[in-house]
Amino acid sequence: MPKRIWNMRVSTGAVNRFLESALERHPPPAIKGRRVRIRYMTQAKARPPTFVLFGNQLKELPESYLRYLVHAMRTAFKMPGTPVRLNLRSSKNPYAD
Repeated sequence: MPKRIWNMRVSTGAVNRFLESALERHPPPAIKGRRVRIRYMTQAKARPPTFVLFGNQLKELPESYLRYLVHAMRTAFKMPGTPVRLNLRSSKNPYAD
């Protein structure tokens, strides 16, 4: 794997354009009857490329959907075989106890 790919940085704008098209192609599944909303994504660090996903109920997303996103990112940003990490950050529900 070339070092250039390992150290790759992707702008937040490019990541969010990718995310919007990926969500249009394959929307996240509903969890317990509620729609999962993925708001935006940004790159937190390189080595390996690590991205942070912001939204609600993200911890409940099936592993298969996260694999879909990682695979689509590898394809879109030309990072074949590169380990890509996704960190999930859910907003706190203001109505929960």
